[in-house]
Amino acid sequence: MNGPAKVLRCLLVTCLLSMPLLLKAQSTAKTCVLQVNPLLHGKPAEHGLLIGKVNGDSIAIHTFQFYLGNFTLLKNGKTVWQAKNRYSLLDINDAGTCTITLKTGVAFDALAFDLGTDSLTNVSGAMGGDLDPTKGMYWAWNSGYVNFKLEGYAEKCPTRNHQFEFHIGGYMPPFQTVQPIEFSDLKTGNIQVDIELSGFFEHMDLAKTHTVMSPSETSAKLAQLLAKTFRVHGN
Repeated sequence: MNGPAKVLRCLLVTCLLSMPLLLKAQSTAKTCVLQVNPLLHGKPAEHGLLIGKVNGDSIAIHTFQFYLGNFTLLKNGKTVWQAKNRYSLLDINDAGTCTITLKTGVAFDALAFDLGTDSLTNVSGAMGGDLDPTKGMYWAWNSGYVNFKLEGYAEKCPTRNHQFEFHIGGYMPPFQTVQPIEFSDLKTGNIQVDIELSGFFEHMDLAKTHTVMSPSETSAKLAQLLAKTFRVHGN
């Protein structure tokens, strides 16, 4: 075998050996898998409950449902993919809902999305899928969707059975509750997002603030507080 033929053969073998790695890299880059982990002091829900102590108060969370939507992928600060008007309803009592797969077909280094539903979705009336009113997350045409529900028990709550209830929604000024969230400098398409709920309860007194069931100044503040508990884990 002459010199050029040997070189060609070596190049061909190298390409064949490299193909699986190239295909794997492309596959990783073109799919975004978002795994969302609601936690209380770093511990996930067990049997549908998040249990722990915050500010010396024993807390048990049995309901945590929330909307994420308007997913956007960016590369070097520029939008490369969007899923406008797509919303997912996540629920600690249904682990399967906490994994969201976005088949994007593009490489990206940042992810942006909304916690809650935007104003256009709210004025469009009740919809289907995860936005179906039967999901229990829709108030009415004039109030729109509940962006998140957080319910449970706390020793310091003066309510009956020590229950707290936060049904947070509202899209009309000045009580908009949808919150933009963005994670940058992502190194992989498999993104672990922790929601550390201790950070939500640490900033309130459940003896005074324990029941919010309609749009208000308090609901807007609680939405901002929850958004701050989102963190990328292990990226």
